Amino acid sequence: MKKAISLIIVFVSFNFYGQTLEQKAAEKACECVKKIRTLNDENYIECISKSLTESLIETDRKENFKKISTVDGMKNTLSEVDSIVKLICSIDQNALLEEKTKLYYRYSENLNATNSYKIGKDFMDAENYKLAIEAFQLALKNDSNFVLALDDIAMSYRKIDQYEEAIQFYQKSLDIFPEGDFALMNIAVVYNLKHDYKTSGEYYKKLIKFHPNYAEGYYGLGRSFAFLEDYENALTNIIKAHKIYVKEGSQYTKDSQQMIQIIFNEMKKGEKEKDFYRIAKENDVNTNHF
Repeated sequence: MKKAISLIIVFVSFNFYGQTLEQKAAEKACECVKKIRTLNDENYIECISKSLTESLIETDRKENFKKISTVDGMKNTLSEVDSIVKLICSIDQNALLEEKTKLYYRYSENLNATNSYKIGKDFMDAENYKLAIEAFQLALKNDSNFVLALDDIAMSYRKIDQYEEAIQFYQKSLDIFPEGDFALMNIAVVYNLKHDYKTSGEYYKKLIKFHPNYAEGYYGLGRSFAFLEDYENALTNIIKAHKIYVKEGSQYTKDSQQMIQIIFNEMKKGEKEKDFYRIAKENDVNTNHF
């Protein structure tokens, strides 16, 4: 990426003409993506960077110089191109995420890191979290970008109620793999345990964004809204979770049913029964037993 940005800045000296930089780059990126047999995060970013570099030659110099003259400007431009690509280009986001998941949720290529990690997992299974933490620390000493070790050391800290340390390592994991469902789910849980329901909700929203079929994301977000006494948003999200649980035949269907009942009781106390029935109707929920 650094190399790509350097090349982009060099090309500013050329004469530019034509359509918007972001649009042209997005069109070129689409063509690049279509030629790739197995799309992953690395070659997708390469397509974006390469297309932006080429497009700088063909667009207005003054306008684009302002856009990319700072690091933030460059990041914003790349982000905008990415957004346009996803709108106009047929990209299988699920396949792309699946490739990233395979890339990050695997053992380290560093044998010492992997061996220490496996020892840590054994200690976790034995519920000896302090020794597990020591083993995971050794794993991370050998490979600081080992996502599985970051996630599990965070979980171990959570198990012994050291929430700040847990958050620290979950965040390190997300810095490497922002879409990681394990870290997103569990950092949200930790903030919930800290009674920081607003921040917890923000992480559940991210989980839903990247994993829209993940029922626990909606359920967790619904509970966060309920703790904040925003029962309308709580109900909407719990209903979404409930539908997924029902579709999957999940054992958690009873939990979501119970949560809907709790929300109904709270909305009834606040004389907002009409809102409950309205939201339920909008989401095709049978309300005969309420």
